[in-house]
Amino acid sequence: MPSLDLARTALLLDFDGTLVDIAPHPDAVHVCPPLRETLAALHAASGGALAIISGRTVHDVESRLSLPGLVIAGVHGAERRYADGNFVRLNADADALARLERELRAELTQLSRQFPGVMLESKGIAFALHYRHAPEAENAVLTAADGLARRYADHVRLQAGKMVVELKPRGASKGDVVHTLMTEPPFMGRTVMFAGDDLTDESAFDAVNALDGWSVKVGTGPSQARWRVPDPAALRAWLAALAAAAKRGAA
Repeated sequence: MPSLDLARTALLLDFDGTLVDIAPHPDAVHVCPPLRETLAALHAASGGALAIISGRTVHDVESRLSLPGLVIAGVHGAERRYADGNFVRLNADADALARLERELRAELTQLSRQFPGVMLESKGIAFALHYRHAPEAENAVLTAADGLARRYADHVRLQAGKMVVELKPRGASKGDVVHTLMTEPPFMGRTVMFAGDDLTDESAFDAVNALDGWSVKVGTGPSQARWRVPDPAALRAWLAALAAAAKRGAA
């Protein structure tokens, strides 16, 4: 892993599967106190140039990390909370999304009869079908989601992930978040580092590589990331070491 100067680095991090271990249910993820302490230390040492870029909503990430002033991009960049508290969200057709959600719930009812364990997660402006508890449902879930993505192509696009498929707003991309943040203080003028674990993070890796930064893949599988760590525990340990080094340097 690279040796980073936090005063010159922008730290951008995915959440699930990167900072925290994947859980059987999205609500079951665990954020341990040492991770909060590490992130708080990195936030301070980098002058606030630390951001979380997640598929979760901004509110969800905020409630789990409880770190005031942290920049968070949620729903793959469809919504963002800045350090000053300003909240922005992509424009979306609420009526179309409501119709899409109703159709998704009808599809879920049909899928659940054959594949108990498939779950719908509504994020308001995006929707995720999880099949971690029913891996045999993968083809059926992907087929149903693809059909709806085509029907609502003016509003959403399909995003596959680990045992999940999402219908997210058009224009929402982690890669776009990277490019945007790196034009804004306190991120601009720094070398960017992004760590992620899933297909949803590949657009961010592409953006980071284009900026000649540090792209870090967490876990196995093909990726265009230039660096790799085996699992979230390894990334947490590396981040903790960065935070400890920064504290020693400030002493």
